[in-house]
Amino acid sequence: MKRILLHCTFLVLVLPLVQLCRAGDFELVKAERNVALYERWIKHNGNTVRELKASFTAKAASAEAVVALLKNPAKGPKWNTNAKNYKIAYTSNDAVWLTYARYKIPWPLDDQDCSLKYSFNKADLNNPVCNIYFEGITTDKFPVVKNVTRITGTKGKWMVEKVKEGNLKITYQIVTDKSASVPRWVSDPIIHDNLFKTITEFRKLLEQG
Repeated sequence: MKRILLHCTFLVLVLPLVQLCRAGDFELVKAERNVALYERWIKHNGNTVRELKASFTAKAASAEAVVALLKNPAKGPKWNTNAKNYKIAYTSNDAVWLTYARYKIPWPLDDQDCSLKYSFNKADLNNPVCNIYFEGITTDKFPVVKNVTRITGTKGKWMVEKVKEGNLKITYQIVTDKSASVPRWVSDPIIHDNLFKTITEFRKLLEQG
């Protein structure tokens, strides 16, 4: 159950997002405090999995502010629910970076972690829409740790739109590999509430600057 919960907590970061599969439209599952949460079920890496999308508006000047928050290792644990460790590995390209997050799981379950690559097109920073893509990767910078379960198959994006002076509309989208089988009546409230908390904290930090 914790693996399902954590699949939607990190927000993870950026490469051109390919079409994950042919799927139906997203369905609204919750709307509260200026955050709308949607989901749909799609085929991903040979399995049927949940794809999540959250959208919200924030008082922030530009996509640069979103990038800066995503690249901030000190603030990462504040918006990544249950994160006990959050690291950034910078590259020679300002538009590409790596992120590592480790999530605290109560005993007797193992902790979980993820290693992501983010990227975006610098030219899009001045455009009406800037997409910040992320995907799970294997890298020597963040090797697999004994007794820690690595979350795999992650792919998604942050879409940042300028809606009016000083305001942004942000859409977060994510999918991961299939998790352990847990009844939806058990998993759904956990997943939805957890993502709401994550997005709400991200929005708060973004507006604080």
